Amino acid sequence: MYFKNLLVAVDGSDHAMKALELAVQLEDKFDSNLHILSVYRHYGMFESSHSLVRPRQELAGPDEALRQIAQEIVDMAAKRAEELGATGIKKIVKRGKAARTILEYSKDKGIDCIVMGKRGIGDGGGGLLGSTSNRVATLASCTCITVK
Repeated sequence: MYFKNLLVAVDGSDHAMKALELAVQLEDKFDSNLHILSVYRHYGMFESSHSLVRPRQELAGPDEALRQIAQEIVDMAAKRAEELGATGIKKIVKRGKAARTILEYSKDKGIDCIVMGKRGIGDGGGGLLGSTSNRVATLASCTCITVK
């Protein structure tokens, strides 16, 4: 089996960082391209306008704040991947529902293998396996590796 394009989904959790370490090992073994993806949830103006507390100055909306956090997570993961020896790194930040966005990106970019943590920083609604990792593993058309 050969993996030309690897995708590791990161959210800043310990499991995601372990998945990153495995993805770097696979990237080295197969001389793959390593796509590091972080997905943040979309909050519309309606949702963000429900605060009873108003700041004195206008702040960036929730989408922009979450995009910045996701970018920091991807940058941190890419730096760690480089420290571990990865070279062909692509950093991606996307907005949307995590599983759907991971699956769409995977299909669009011809990903051969998705590596992700067993659990992320989500709400824990997935039982023993995180709901996002479970959904991705079930619906992806490529190899999926879930890391504990």
